[in-house]
Amino acid sequence: MEDPYILFERAERKREGARFRDAVALYLKAKALARRDRRLRLGCLLALGDTLRMVGDFTGARRYYRSAHGLSTKMGDRAGELDSLVGMGLCLRATGYPGRAILLFNRALRGYRRLADREGIAFVTWAKAGALRIKGDLKGSMEGFREAERILKGLRDRRGRGYALTGLGGVMRVAGMVEDSFRVYREANRIFTRLRDTFGIAYSFCGMGNALRMKGDLRGALGYFRKAKTHYRRIGDRTSYAYTLWAEAMTYLLMGRLRLAEKDLDEAEGLFKGTRDRRGLIYCGFLRGQIEFLRGGKKARSIITSATEKAERLGLGVERRYGRLLLRTMKKSPGDIPLNLA
Repeated sequence: MEDPYILFERAERKREGARFRDAVALYLKAKALARRDRRLRLGCLLALGDTLRMVGDFTGARRYYRSAHGLSTKMGDRAGELDSLVGMGLCLRATGYPGRAILLFNRALRGYRRLADREGIAFVTWAKAGALRIKGDLKGSMEGFREAERILKGLRDRRGRGYALTGLGGVMRVAGMVEDSFRVYREANRIFTRLRDTFGIAYSFCGMGNALRMKGDLRGALGYFRKAKTHYRRIGDRTSYAYTLWAEAMTYLLMGRLRLAEKDLDEAEGLFKGTRDRRGLIYCGFLRGQIEFLRGGKKARSIITSATEKAERLGLGVERRYGRLLLRTMKKSPGDIPLNLA
C-alpha cells in the first residue's frame, strides 16, 4: 500500500509547480489512505480546497473547506478552523459575495491575532483587501494590500509578497494610478519569474496588459494578454483565463475589432457561467451592451441596465459605478463610446 504522507508530499510539489489537476488526484489518494490520521486528512482537505479554488472550481473548493472546518473543530485545531474560514471566504469573494466574505475574513483575523499567527494575519489581510476592492472601498483595499505586503516582506515570504503586489496593482489601476499599477505588476512579475511560479507569472502578465490597455497602448496590452493566456492554459485556471479573455475583448473593442471582441466575450461568458462567477458575468454584460450599442442595436441599454442592477444587488461598488457611467454615456452618440473599463 502506498504511503499517504509520500503521496501528500508529491501532491504539494505538483501544486507548487502549478500542475493543479495532478495535485488534486494525489491529494484525494492520500486522503483516502489517511482514514485514521485526522491531521493528514485535514491537510488534504485544506489543500484540496486551495487547489480547486485556484482552477476556478469554487463549488468543489467550498465543499472541502466546509469538511475541513468540521474536522478541525472536532480536533480542536484552531488554526485549521481559521484557514478553512478564509478559504470559504475566498470562494464567496470569487463568486460575487464580497460582504459575506468580509464577515468570514473578520472572524478569521480576530482568531489569527489571538494566536499571534503573523502568516495567517498577512493572508487574511490580503484576502480582505481583495473583497474591499470588489465592494468599492478602494482606499481600504489599498491600505490592506500594503499592510499584507509589509508583513510578508518582514516574514521573507517572496511568493506571498508577490501576490500582495498583484492585488495592489489591481486596485491602483481601478483607482486611476495606471503608471504605479504597471510598476507594481512588473515588480511582482520579476518575483514570480525568479520563483518559477506559473500562476503568478500569468497573473502579473495579465495585470501589466491591463495597465497598458488603460494607458492606450493596445498592441502592447494584447502581447501581455497572449502571454498570460498561454500560462493559464498550462495550469487549467478557468477563472483567470476568463478575465484575461474579457480584458482582451475590451482591447479589441477599443480597436474597433468587434468580431474578435465578441469571440473572446462568448468564450469568457461560457467560462464564467461554468464557475458561477457572477461578477465576471456582470462585466460581460457591460461589454456586450457596448458592442450592441456600437452596432446600433436596440437592446444595448437593457443589457447594461440588467448588469448594473445585478451589481447593485450584490453590493459591487466599482461595477455599479461602471454601469451607471455607461448608461449616462449611452444618452450621447455611439461615437462617444466605448468606455475603457478598468
